[in-house]
Amino acid sequence: MPEAPKEDNAPEAPTAPVEKVAEGDAEPEPVKTVSGLPHRRFTPISISAPGEVKPVVSLEKREAETLTQERLEELWKELIERSRDNEKLYELLADKKVELKNNNLFTIQVPNLYFDSQLRNHQTEILGFLREKTSNEALNYKAVVFVEQVERKAYMPREKFEAMVNVNPSMLTLRKLFPDIDF
Repeated sequence: MPEAPKEDNAPEAPTAPVEKVAEGDAEPEPVKTVSGLPHRRFTPISISAPGEVKPVVSLEKREAETLTQERLEELWKELIERSRDNEKLYELLADKKVELKNNNLFTIQVPNLYFDSQLRNHQTEILGFLREKTSNEALNYKAVVFVEQVERKAYMPREKFEAMVNVNPSMLTLRKLFPDIDF
């Protein structure tokens, strides 16, 4: 097929000029972009409070800390102290036991499923703090419902007698001496 003739007044695709640096120049001039504005490198910043600007933490990978049970408990206490302003989070974290299973997983003992669902609501805050402190992005938790076995109270006469026998086994010999006594 024959090629269509090119029109002279058709616009060409814009190209960025190539920067040429002389060997003696220490600092090159900024490269001009297609729009004609100089290309600038921006430093990422984080705004934490009105009027206060902080540079973002370095994105360099730090070596992940080897987590121990003692270090986990120390970080857990620090997290509880930091959450004193947030009453719901504080009540959720306070008096909960944490146990390290391996370097990337720990368990939180909760009394019921309600606390488990509330922990999931605050998961980003909890894991964000712990991951930042340990430099371990793989760190995760598992909530374990731990119900304490409450001793059942004796109501019936037979149950009361069995409870007394548990405290004082000589009650059985007394019962044998007086067989006609009902409980």
